[in-house]
Amino acid sequence: MQLERTRQIAPIVVWLDEIGSTNSELGRRMSTEPVDAWPHLAVLATDNQTAGKGRLGRVWTAPAGACLAASVVVRPGRGREFDPAGYGWIPLLAGAAMSRALTELLPASRPAQLKWPNDVLIGGAKVCGILTELQPDGSVIIGSGVNLTLTAEQLPTPTSTSLALAGAMPHDSDAVLAAYLSHLNPLLDRLARSGGNASAAGLLADVTQACDTIGQSVRVELPSGESPVGRAVGLDGEGRLLVDTSVGDVGEPHVLAVAAGDVTHLRVVMNGE
Repeated sequence: MQLERTRQIAPIVVWLDEIGSTNSELGRRMSTEPVDAWPHLAVLATDNQTAGKGRLGRVWTAPAGACLAASVVVRPGRGREFDPAGYGWIPLLAGAAMSRALTELLPASRPAQLKWPNDVLIGGAKVCGILTELQPDGSVIIGSGVNLTLTAEQLPTPTSTSLALAGAMPHDSDAVLAAYLSHLNPLLDRLARSGGNASAAGLLADVTQACDTIGQSVRVELPSGESPVGRAVGLDGEGRLLVDTSVGDVGEPHVLAVAAGDVTHLRVVMNGE
């Protein structure tokens, strides 16, 4: 595949007709090839990923040609000092970039939105998942999987959708990948220039605006096995989701800062609103 628009943005673009996992393959190549072979914003992509990786070790598969799987190299500081807290913002910036990119391709009435921390939704249905992986040299691989042309019968879950089903035009791999990178690169540059301080770079405000989770009643499945319920009220300076678990109680709010966990948007409305 030529990917002409994408090649105008990314310094390196490798398209594979089929691969098990773009993240795994890119990580393998980065570990065995010279650093300059995979500069910042280099891409490895396919529309036939046979063993894609999701969060918590989940396996993600799709019919050949129906989904875009792309992995992008991120070198966070690029020669500058970089606060380790900035790493937590990289998946959120990827999600914000993807939501902006897909919104450009969708009807005005159906914008894409970020679900904390790493999903992109259209009308509450998942169209894209994002997985970031830290590499031994401090670089990061951002993997994304976008449902392009899946039919209703091919969707992996009842709460999924595809760009074709949502009326996106165009919805081919090159259009999606080029739009995504055109939004991702400026956000990452701002993070790098701020030394990893997302608040100082104004990125906290950008992600908050893109994040549909904020303001929602949610249940959070924590790594500890606990599943607190509350209202998502914002993000902190490290990109953690702030959940007020005292909604409906008398007394001071109890706000939980969630760094990792599966979030479910609840249909029930809390606090009688």
